[in-house]
Amino acid sequence: MQATLDAWTLPRGYSMRIAGAKVTGKRKVRWVCFRGGEARHHRPPVDPSVFVKAKEEGRRKPTTDRTSKKCGCLFKFEVIETAKDSDVWVLHYPNEEHKVHNHGPSTDTSDPRARKLPDFVSAEVDGWLREGRLVSQIQEELRRRGYVNVLNTDLYNRKRLLKKEESQQQQQGNNAQGGGQTGQQVVG
Repeated sequence: MQATLDAWTLPRGYSMRIAGAKVTGKRKVRWVCFRGGEARHHRPPVDPSVFVKAKEEGRRKPTTDRTSKKCGCLFKFEVIETAKDSDVWVLHYPNEEHKVHNHGPSTDTSDPRARKLPDFVSAEVDGWLREGRLVSQIQEELRRRGYVNVLNTDLYNRKRLLKKEESQQQQQGNNAQGGGQTGQQVVG
């Protein structure tokens, strides 16, 4: 259902996320707008000198300067199975206020789900990143194929994740190889 919903909503600039599901008896799934709810402002503002110091040290700046995409949108609906295990569903809006978004469509790049690549393309991109291709070359190839929403930040994040996974696998391999040794010497 999520894939079908995404195929309809993402090209139109809207995105829905599952907010709850009930699986006992008749199944029920509740979807809400990804911009629903209020932003959590749980971190204090960052002193501008912190940004300067991070730049001087070659570190990434703190990410607390980002603004939330949430705007309190009330759009939501539920789909309820008509009979247990029937796979026939009915759409239900809780109230009239839940039938309309309180914002316009998002840009194609502001919603991470709109930038998600199909699995087969993502696997190909992973191979290119492992080969050491430049992010700019990968982005150019993706655009040539029609995937214009992917940001270079997405590719750099994926590259960092692949390196982290590779490092963990090497560490696990080293631990497995060294695990059988006890460190005792035989004296003859």
